[in-house]
Amino acid sequence: RSRMRHSVTTTALLGASLPGRRAAAEMIAAAGGAPPDRLPTDDYFAEYAQLYDHIGMLQDTERMDAYYNAIKYNAAVHFKGKTVLDVGSGTGVLAIWAAMAGARRVYAVEASSIGTHIETLVESHGLSDVVTVVRDRMEKVDLPEQVDVIVSEWMGYFLLRESMVESVLLARDRWLRPGGVMYPSHARLLVAPSVLPRFLERQRAEIADAMAGWDHLAAEMRGQYGLNFHVLRPAYEREHHGYAFSQGWQGLLPAGLLRAPPKILLEVDMHAVTHAELFGWETTVTFDLPIKPPAEPLHGICGWFDVRFCGSDENPADECVELDTSPEAPPTHWAQTTLLLERPLSSPALSIRLDQRGDSHHDLNVTLSSGDWSSSYAVTAEFRGLDLQE
Repeated sequence: RSRMRHSVTTTALLGASLPGRRAAAEMIAAAGGAPPDRLPTDDYFAEYAQLYDHIGMLQDTERMDAYYNAIKYNAAVHFKGKTVLDVGSGTGVLAIWAAMAGARRVYAVEASSIGTHIETLVESHGLSDVVTVVRDRMEKVDLPEQVDVIVSEWMGYFLLRESMVESVLLARDRWLRPGGVMYPSHARLLVAPSVLPRFLERQRAEIADAMAGWDHLAAEMRGQYGLNFHVLRPAYEREHHGYAFSQGWQGLLPAGLLRAPPKILLEVDMHAVTHAELFGWETTVTFDLPIKPPAEPLHGICGWFDVRFCGSDENPADECVELDTSPEAPPTHWAQTTLLLERPLSSPALSIRLDQRGDSHHDLNVTLSSGDWSSSYAVTAEFRGLDLQE
């Protein structure tokens, strides 16, 4: 239904004036795109407000090379003489590369305070006559024309954390010309089961140490002040348990710890996917596990993504470029997201549900279910290092 709905509303856009296209974009949002009245929050923009916040991304050579090569190798077919929109421009790198590739006009849209530095960089490269910096949320931007290309580095942990893709889809439905292309053009979210040698035991040991400390504190409170803090022990234990078993761990998982080939949770074409297809879904995957239970218990579900820059069927790239964040690929600043299972995975079938969190639509809630157990995990901005050192 979502694909049909998108096709109908896109057809309505083709002959519309710019105001008409914006109105149609609101219809798309209501039909399956991002809610038109839900804007990225100030707290989210604060995550990227300082130059310091961008160092890790700029030092990520896999990330940088993928975007640089995608634009460079496809300059003739997709960028030369074209109009480009950079959604969430950050330091303006993608906008500058698009201009260097021969774009006629580039709109670099950035709402965080890092946008103050884009004009400085653009001017230093002699591109001020090509790149126009727009300091506002994408949802509030009113461009003077439609664009041929939308480029954006919107991916977060577990592909969709940050929900920046909402702004990208709105920009696509509102400003991309018929036949225009998205950079990246395709995205996948994948998962595989893993072993976590001694990591689970360390987490349980840390919980035990914390509870021993609480018991000592409770004894002091009772002995010295007549206060009964023992009644809060279950709540304190739940806090520590939730830290270990209810949040995603970010970090590089060695490929040798995976115990089955990955399964694809999402595979989308950025020219057509809707908000409803990205969030609020549930699927069941069946891992290719050995018939006999593995010698090591499977206490981890590892997730990662890859994106491709291949253009569209109508307007294909001269050369496809891929950015892969899997454990088998060179490391990136995204690393992987591992969900720690308190009970080991005993069945090859696993149900996975992904939602935006109610308290912050930039964050994710991932629910795993298998057999008679179910666990939910928050995937947030906090980089919680998956330390697998001995």
